[in-house]
Amino acid sequence: MITGIVLAGGRSSRMGRDKALLPIDGRLLIELVIARLRPCVDRLLVVGHPDNAVRLADLDVDAVYTDLRPGFGPLMGLYTGLMAADTPLAVAIPCDMPWIQPALIARLVQACREGAPLAASRYPADRLQPFPLACRAQACRTVGALLTRGQRSVQALFAEPEARSLPIEDPALWRCFTNVNTVADYLALSDDATVASRP
Repeated sequence: MITGIVLAGGRSSRMGRDKALLPIDGRLLIELVIARLRPCVDRLLVVGHPDNAVRLADLDVDAVYTDLRPGFGPLMGLYTGLMAADTPLAVAIPCDMPWIQPALIARLVQACREGAPLAASRYPADRLQPFPLACRAQACRTVGALLTRGQRSVQALFAEPEARSLPIEDPALWRCFTNVNTVADYLALSDDATVASRP
């Protein structure tokens, strides 16, 4: 059993407005991400910011939560989602990665099933891509410990000795790591919305 966690609590400073709620071909950006992730998981949660919680409540997901402490970045969003998850494994992804593919999720989940507490990707070369992230339930304790020490970076999780980062050498998976961060990214996605909408 796997819980999917979509992180939607960021401030979207480079976009200038809430990325999760950007319209794309009659849908919201976060809905594209949800559609991609849903076939890979058994339960689906969204973790947002108090400012967008009302809008997020209309999504077709199992539950919507707000960050336990808003303003502490994606590490707090991950912690909030893991605290709410009730499955042995979880997969977390930000709301601005609409090109995610099941093949990449499956690879990360398999690494956790083989014993890794956390798994993410390396692309290009040795660059760590912290999302999408797969983890075992006990990773919640590690995330909480980092937050207690004042850490906010998800990348800090991969300093843990048993965490795995998998090299992604298949070109068909490289687009998975494309984020919609800026207005230019959004306009490019809008031009290619029919592709982005297809799981």
